[in-house]
Amino acid sequence: MDAICLIAAPRTGTNHLCAVLKNFTDLASYLDLFELNGAHGIDPGGWPLLRRLTGIDFADHRDPKLIAFAHEHASAWLDALAIVAKDGGKRVMSFKLFGHHMPLETIEREIMPRPGMRVMMVVRRQIDSYVSWRKAVELGKWQGVDTTSIKLELDPRKFGEWLDAQERWYDHWRNFLNRRFLPCPVLRYESDIDQQPAEVVLRRFAAAAAQLGITLRPPGAATIAGLERQDRARNIADKVRNWTEFSREVFKRGLEKRAFGYPI
Repeated sequence: MDAICLIAAPRTGTNHLCAVLKNFTDLASYLDLFELNGAHGIDPGGWPLLRRLTGIDFADHRDPKLIAFAHEHASAWLDALAIVAKDGGKRVMSFKLFGHHMPLETIEREIMPRPGMRVMMVVRRQIDSYVSWRKAVELGKWQGVDTTSIKLELDPRKFGEWLDAQERWYDHWRNFLNRRFLPCPVLRYESDIDQQPAEVVLRRFAAAAAQLGITLRPPGAATIAGLERQDRARNIADKVRNWTEFSREVFKRGLEKRAFGYPI
């Protein structure tokens, strides 16, 4: 089965994107299949088949036995999910991958060589991604919570370290694909995901998938179910308590182009 791996970072709009992608009738849109706290985005209707295929009598998607299997047998885990997707009438599956999910060598050995595996990247302006991530970390919640009232105190040194880590993650995979002469379309949060009608998001994703040799036909009508903007503040300065001092230090350290740009 063809698969699209979304190389991304936290708070780049991937949850929203994956929710919209469920409108495709022939795409199984999974979420965090390799997250450390659970395998998210799998329809419970597929659990009985997954239990048989993996040999694990897991209770739910957060069962430690299931998480361990996904990380120790990543290729077999994707094999099982592909069968579940096909059993549900799908011909393509998608899932996202973050830098903290597993070691690079494991991804290169177990995931990227799979037949039919394609890669797409999802990016967001880095300062916005960082602020959103920090708010989620402070709250300890990643979905379904209004973060508008939270104002952060940011450390420019830690921000610089975070920038380095994100850029290494994206750059590794860009170079990986370039060495193999493989395409790598990029979706940008601001223009392709955020505040866009579902139909527009689907058309843009379908166009990116076409660059990978995968045909997806957007439905005539589409919905975005259950996801709302968590932070209604539009101005970055309204989200950071020490914005004046922080931004001054960002410029002093020469980080401004990276902070207000993209990781690749």
